[in-house]
Amino acid sequence: MHWKIRARSTPFSLRADDVIAYEAGLAREAQFLADALAPLLGARPRTEEGAASEAPITLRRDLVTVGQRRERADGGVAYLTVAPDAEAYEMSVDAAGIEIVGVDAAGVFYGIQSLRMLLPLEAYQEEQVSIDVPAVTMSDAPRFPYRGLHLDVSRNFQTKDAVKRLLDVMALYKLNTFHFHLTDDEGWRLAIDGLPELTEIGGRRGHTTDEREHLVPSYGSGPDPAPSASHGSGWYTRADFIEILQYAHERHIEVIPEVDVPGHARAAIVAMKERHRRLMAEGRPEAANRYRLHDPDDRSAYRSVQGWDDNVINVCQPSTYRFLETVIDDVRAMYDEAEVPLTTVHVGGDEVPSGAWAQSPTCQQFIAASDRVEGVDELFDYFLERMSTMLSERGLTTGGWEEVALTERHRDGSTTAVPKPTLVDDNVRPYVWANIWGSGTEDHAYQLANAGYEVVMSHASNLYLDMAYNKHPQEGGFYWANFIDNAGPFNFVPLDLYKSAQEDQMGHPIDPETAFEGAVRLTEAGRRNILGLQGQLWGETLQGADRMEYMAVPRLISLAERAWASQPHWAAVEDAVERDRQRQRAWAEFANRLGQQELPRLTGIDPAWTYRLPVPGAVIEDGQLRANTALPGLIVRYTTNGSVPTAQSTLYTGPVSVRGAEVVKLRTFDAQGRGSRVATLPAK
Repeated sequence: MHWKIRARSTPFSLRADDVIAYEAGLAREAQFLADALAPLLGARPRTEEGAASEAPITLRRDLVTVGQRRERADGGVAYLTVAPDAEAYEMSVDAAGIEIVGVDAAGVFYGIQSLRMLLPLEAYQEEQVSIDVPAVTMSDAPRFPYRGLHLDVSRNFQTKDAVKRLLDVMALYKLNTFHFHLTDDEGWRLAIDGLPELTEIGGRRGHTTDEREHLVPSYGSGPDPAPSASHGSGWYTRADFIEILQYAHERHIEVIPEVDVPGHARAAIVAMKERHRRLMAEGRPEAANRYRLHDPDDRSAYRSVQGWDDNVINVCQPSTYRFLETVIDDVRAMYDEAEVPLTTVHVGGDEVPSGAWAQSPTCQQFIAASDRVEGVDELFDYFLERMSTMLSERGLTTGGWEEVALTERHRDGSTTAVPKPTLVDDNVRPYVWANIWGSGTEDHAYQLANAGYEVVMSHASNLYLDMAYNKHPQEGGFYWANFIDNAGPFNFVPLDLYKSAQEDQMGHPIDPETAFEGAVRLTEAGRRNILGLQGQLWGETLQGADRMEYMAVPRLISLAERAWASQPHWAAVEDAVERDRQRQRAWAEFANRLGQQELPRLTGIDPAWTYRLPVPGAVIEDGQLRANTALPGLIVRYTTNGSVPTAQSTLYTGPVSVRGAEVVKLRTFDAQGRGSRVATLPAK
């Protein structure tokens, strides 16, 4: 969407005794604004229902007209004037007051977030008697309806409070979908009525010889299975989950739960095995077999990408589907209790290893009796179609990683992935992730969108926020897809994808003019099927809230920019050299905003937030130290005596002589005195 803003002359003086008047149905938004202003003004402004014309701050709903930017396939643009747009808003500030008008309550909420962005930084640094709000008129609406962030809590658990803090930052930057990855091989994190083993066994990790009481350790979780002992154990009670749902809903964030099946299901399989053993020992075979997920006589040999040889549920037995129906219905009951709508369940569907089910007597008997399935290779599609039907009967969309919508085509000795025609009309939404630059898989999103699937672009190359920021050995995270710095999401061009490619995952240059000559291009119809973008925070290295926050921000802000704002001008430039020149200039402006405005504001809103600070760049030439930082506005301090710089060390203000020093150490610091990783240079 195209937004417009016009500065006006006299600011509005905002005070704690100002009344926030709101239209019926906007009490939640008014309360949110009052709560956000309270720490800045020292007291909470009063809220009052009714669109009183004399109130200094008013919130209401009405039609909003925004110039919509339509990107054509030829790279050009056309503007249409349309109204209303979901989530659109208009805001007007003058000396008399502030008015925020939204097409819907979400639009009003996003207008409030933009108002928070308008306030001067001083308001977040020290309590004010009054705050001068710049006088402007603006209208705005999102480019994409889906603006998401995925969080994996199965590999390393994140507490309820950590999740709520992440939701706060998502809401501040207008992300509206939280993809909650609750289950995987290494952990089941949500309590389900009637199946306590899922969390008591599947939600804990520690030393064990038989996994009768808990799972084996993973990702350094250690010997002790107690949730207080490591990030490998823990789960959300029903009350916890309902609280998270309501907290997100108050911030206009939809929570999409993921129950990862049929692969990535080891925690559930082990838990249900123990349930089966216990009930059999009690002489209750019918109850024991009710939710069994494995075939005890299965001798199939396989190994998953993560190294498991027992992590795929058996899709040929009724008990598997009884288990999934029970879980889904209980999750839906929690949404009902929270009074929050459930629209989508993500079923994973990714990385099912070859060889699963091949030696299962249960599956062999099922195939022999089936008029639908002719061989083991068809079981995955059978399972997905049955899951999709199960969810559709409950009025739910089926989300899944791209594997749910792709099938293999064998031709001339090669294998390629192509869209499945069978699920395109079955309310199945693929999340496309495996587009590593140079791999030949870059066009999966466009293939699926052109085929009629509604697609969420979740590309590993630019949007996997668990990737390391850069190659430094002390920089945590993975690198199998790419090194992704703060500019990674910013450089992403969703509707002309190949312009995003600059380097492969090892940093080797890619020429987008020649590298993608045979790749599928997005059609006009396909463009309408791109729902939006989603960043991924996979949890293997996220040991604790600090590490999660470090990996999320500032990259989350770049993601939000690309998901909400209209296509940048540089993305329409066809000449690669000129496009890169304009992109670098646009990034320099955005980096200045990150360092000088966004990070200081985020610190002011929540001083405990642990975002990543870039390491200084520095060289020593002719005895002179020259340094800078990737995010202007942050400060650099240094030492020449070998000690680690602190917030009291010498401030770098320009080239300085370091002659005679053995070593120079530098760090970037924020306004709170928190420092980056240390950069070390030999001075001689």
